[in-house]
Amino acid sequence: MPIPFDFDLPCFLWTTFRVLFNSKDRLRKTSRPIPIRFEYEELSEAQLTPPQRAYMKPFDDQLAKLNYRPQYTFRAENYGTNLLRRYVHPADPATAALTVIEVKVEVHGVFNVRTTFALEFATRLANGDLFLTRSKSQPSLFDQPPFRITQDFPNVTDLAELKKLHDAKAQTLGPANPPPQDFTGVTAELHYEHDRSAQFQLQRGSYQMAPDGNSYLLTDKVFDRGIRNHFLPFGRRISPLYVALSAVIGVVFTLFGILRLSPLVLSKASPIEGNSSLLSTASILLCYCAAGFLIGYLCEVQKFTWIMLITYLPAHLVAGWTFGWFPYSTVAFLCSYVASQWRQRTKLVLQSR
Repeated sequence: MPIPFDFDLPCFLWTTFRVLFNSKDRLRKTSRPIPIRFEYEELSEAQLTPPQRAYMKPFDDQLAKLNYRPQYTFRAENYGTNLLRRYVHPADPATAALTVIEVKVEVHGVFNVRTTFALEFATRLANGDLFLTRSKSQPSLFDQPPFRITQDFPNVTDLAELKKLHDAKAQTLGPANPPPQDFTGVTAELHYEHDRSAQFQLQRGSYQMAPDGNSYLLTDKVFDRGIRNHFLPFGRRISPLYVALSAVIGVVFTLFGILRLSPLVLSKASPIEGNSSLLSTASILLCYCAAGFLIGYLCEVQKFTWIMLITYLPAHLVAGWTFGWFPYSTVAFLCSYVASQWRQRTKLVLQSR
């Protein structure tokens, strides 16, 4: 009778334990102080690298169809490598802004990289509020200020549709002010928004002043939210198509390995004593590795929680404990992580690969 035990569950529990009890100290040490005042540097097209221009071109093309043109491209010299581009419409008070965000973190010698973007339309209301319609994959870790009205559509990739959603809401919010037209005005607006947002986060306990008095530090309140997001199946907003695709790959490949490939291999193999268990494990492991690689490469999933949901639970619900003790789902997660990071490195545009 099969023993109801495998090493996947201990691996998952050990990983969970380390995240719960070790992550906060690491986050305190590695989180970057936020300057009280950002120092913005305007960039010309000639200063952008070919990968950077290629990354932004699809956004430029979509916005050009809406009669939006790039106004300024710039970055904060004293805060990372993020790239910002502001777009304006000659007859529309709403502006568009693209932020290219790139994160590169080292944990125990392992580098984690990710390139993502945030695209938003912004309308400056006459009452002083700021109305934003955003398309970004990462949920915010901060409290929402009362002077900022935000609607998020992370799975809307058509910028024309995003603009329609923005306009529909903006029409209900009252008159709007025109946007700044020169770089000095743009940066002055950014300084103002950063200052009042920072004061709000200080009041809510998400920021604290750094000892040097020139920057803000994130508090445990933010870190706790980040750790919470780690245990969400994705931790970031993801297309329903990718959710369905990764689930189908995870379920179909693993059950195929257990119920079809392993019995087929055993039936075709020579009956050499002691090899049947090894052949069974190898054939199932091959399917788990393939599932993990495809999920990581196609859907860029690198969450142990989600891999366990789609490869561990269905396999045991259908096949019980008949396929041994080997930590197949853990290996699938490792393959997913490696494949996702491999693809992310090919997409880096701000840092070295």
